[in-house]
Amino acid sequence: MSSTPSFNALFAESRAALNDAQREAVQHIEGATLVIAGPGTGKTHILATRIGEILTKTDAQPYNILCLTFTDAGVRAMRERLAALIGAAAHKVRIQTFHGFCNRVIQDNLDMFGRQDLTALDELERRQLIRTLLDELPFEHILKKGRGSDVYFYEKHLADLFKLMKTEAWTQPFVARAIDEYLQDLPENNDFKYKISKKGLFEKGDLKTETIEAETERMERLRAASQLYIRYEVLKTAANRYDFDDMIIWVIEAFERLPFLLRGFQEQFLYFLIDEFQDTNGAQNRLLGQLIDFWQQPNIFIVGDDDQAIYEFQGARLKSLLDFHATYSPDVKVVVLKNNYRSSQHILDAAANIVDNNKLRIVNNLNDIKFDKKLTAFHKKETTDILPKIIEYPNRFQELTDIVAQIETLKSQNIPLSNTAIIYARHRAAEPFLKLFEKKGIPYSVRRAINILDEPIIQNLRLLLQYIQLEENQYLSGEYLMFKILNINFLNINKNFTLKIT
Repeated sequence: MSSTPSFNALFAESRAALNDAQREAVQHIEGATLVIAGPGTGKTHILATRIGEILTKTDAQPYNILCLTFTDAGVRAMRERLAALIGAAAHKVRIQTFHGFCNRVIQDNLDMFGRQDLTALDELERRQLIRTLLDELPFEHILKKGRGSDVYFYEKHLADLFKLMKTEAWTQPFVARAIDEYLQDLPENNDFKYKISKKGLFEKGDLKTETIEAETERMERLRAASQLYIRYEVLKTAANRYDFDDMIIWVIEAFERLPFLLRGFQEQFLYFLIDEFQDTNGAQNRLLGQLIDFWQQPNIFIVGDDDQAIYEFQGARLKSLLDFHATYSPDVKVVVLKNNYRSSQHILDAAANIVDNNKLRIVNNLNDIKFDKKLTAFHKKETTDILPKIIEYPNRFQELTDIVAQIETLKSQNIPLSNTAIIYARHRAAEPFLKLFEKKGIPYSVRRAINILDEPIIQNLRLLLQYIQLEENQYLSGEYLMFKILNINFLNINKNFTLKIT
């Protein structure tokens, strides 16, 4: 029995409230456990209850438990739930994000990292480094060729690529090999073959040569962009900066270079709990592997759902779940949570009709285990007769105009617009809606973290400063920016005058 103080009655109530599948997951303490948990199935509940179960059923201390999740909000929610269940002992359990864990390792061992004088790279500095990269390229380079005055067109593309290469631990040769393999297979890819015949032009099964040429050019741009990654890292280091994703890479490298540092953490943590495992990237998986490799049969509890993979590409995330199962098979315990406590059965069935079309699902790839993931509403009583509709639009423009037209209709009927919500996967998907709302005078509120550097007024100020810098360095070198400058709204220059002088 653990020496941890007695838990309160809420923990006993929490354990008693578990359904059969949740109880099976919570009570299987030893060895590897894979929990397939759909949305609204009580993941936070079982994670917190399992920690309490470990502390009551084993001699493990709170500091012997490591729980990793993905967001600070997730850490706070888990900590609050655990504190309510087991009291003060909750604050001794290591509940952190992957980045938070790595930052703690670095801060506690600064002398082993030699990083005391480095500071974090902010967004403005990141953009400046990438623009420096682009400035160094010749004008005929594939990332500049054909872009005219917009020489920084691929600025954001490079930032996203460098982040992906770092989080997935991709090297430039790895990217190059992947591109070569992809291009080699293009002639066999049905997406690049005509599906029908058109007399005198092409036959069914013929290659779409122009499409293949365009795709090849796109891949060559990707190859050229990946070749800039090392130079970006050199510039960043020279500027005495590090970015968010460096922390995980540094700790991985330190664990490889300093086995005694890794061994201390391996011996400390006896139980591992990973939330939202489907969203782990290559670097995070590598870090986790280092921590648990010390144990022949690690006590690792994975909670994930391939249908909820929201970061990067789903195929790779499905592979993470399958690799985990293969690594610890046949001893791995697989539990599927199917009781949904959040939605009505109408919504769950509508979602299932869409998700079932996806073939990249764990239910289709675990050949030795047969199970389904169809969610069942725990609260049977329906609160509305209005059923969800799935509407397919020919293109994004028609989707945009129809949704805005529906909102206009609601407004004309004096129905409070505060009862209406548009939910989207990425913030950039909201931008067309916001522009159209403003043109039509439809009030709205949007919840998102605003990057001030993306605001139009800031972009225009940066354009002016860029012009001044170019002209200071060399007379007339910034002339190509003049048309854009003359069209900046707050300068109030007459458009006809602009057209005449340009």
